[in-house]
Amino acid sequence: MRIMVISTPIFRLGLSGLCGYGGLEIIAWQCARGLAAKGHQVSLAAPDGSECPGANVLFTGPERETNEHQAYDRYWKKLLEHDVVIDHTWNKWSLILKQENVLRAPCLSVLHAPVNTMYSSLPPVDKPCFVCISDDQKNHFEALFSHPARRAYNGVDLDFYKPMSVSRSRRFLFVARFSAIKGADLGIEACKKAGVGLDLIGDTSITNEPEYFDKCKKMCDWVCVPGDFSFKASPFIGDNVPPEKQIKMHGSKSRSECVHWFSQAHCFLHPNQRFREPFGLAPVEAMACGCPVIGWRHGAMAETIKEDETGWLVNSMEDLVGCIGAVNQTEGSGPLVPITDATRKRCREWASQFSIQNMVNSYEKLCEESLSTGGW
Repeated sequence: MRIMVISTPIFRLGLSGLCGYGGLEIIAWQCARGLAAKGHQVSLAAPDGSECPGANVLFTGPERETNEHQAYDRYWKKLLEHDVVIDHTWNKWSLILKQENVLRAPCLSVLHAPVNTMYSSLPPVDKPCFVCISDDQKNHFEALFSHPARRAYNGVDLDFYKPMSVSRSRRFLFVARFSAIKGADLGIEACKKAGVGLDLIGDTSITNEPEYFDKCKKMCDWVCVPGDFSFKASPFIGDNVPPEKQIKMHGSKSRSECVHWFSQAHCFLHPNQRFREPFGLAPVEAMACGCPVIGWRHGAMAETIKEDETGWLVNSMEDLVGCIGAVNQTEGSGPLVPITDATRKRCREWASQFSIQNMVNSYEKLCEESLSTGGW
């Protein structure tokens, strides 16, 4: 098949997987790379300087300086040369040609955010071929629009995300962009109440929420000093806090560095109370590194976490504080037992179903279905 994969114009994609923060963009890159490795003729629309083994890269302009409409102007003619299109962007400009009856190729429109935040009504296209990244998101889509969708789970690179030979700490970990929907402040508040230490890693380059970031910094005991990677006490904290209970903000880290953090953390926090998580890459990456997850019972978390075996789901802040305290124990019984080596092994085994290969196979089957049936 001649397949075109479209990424956003935000982050340049490269041989290391990603030259920036984004989760959506790494999925688009792995999708293109994986389909090319299976023998398909793949083109990838991505920012200037992007690379993708086996694929023809169509440059869409300088990263973060080009919007999706401007990027579309650079690649739209190439859409006509492909059998099927996989669009991972936010605005789905590829559907314009479908509306104009110019493009015959099916367009697989992948949703990377809660459905109601992306569409109030479906675009006027026959068989728009929407693809959801979890069953929860698919169910939400079909309930809102009374239109069928398909599901393709996101995948993580299990050769990259795997436990490192480092000592486990007793500290908890948060990894996400510093956006209110990701709930860093909720994690900080819960860890303080539970009396445990927390390390926070996150990107601020695409959040555009400086007030929220400042709020989180003010809640921390220590903040990493950019440039010299040292720590200084937060000027907002007056009382001395024991080292093992300190809340530390480390700033942005590379994906390689995150593997280290996942491998040394006691447990991962994903406090998605404000966000109907459509998938959640970081929790799966954590589990692949042997780190269990505590998340809100919201969105796809019940699909990506095997409750009481690879993590725990909570329904309130009180639940979150109690769960953190329980899994921090060295002894105990019942569903919230202390984390053991067996727990960490189960995490890795469970995460293996969310592999890059399984994701690529799913997209290949959806491409074949869309071509044989005309879409859905």
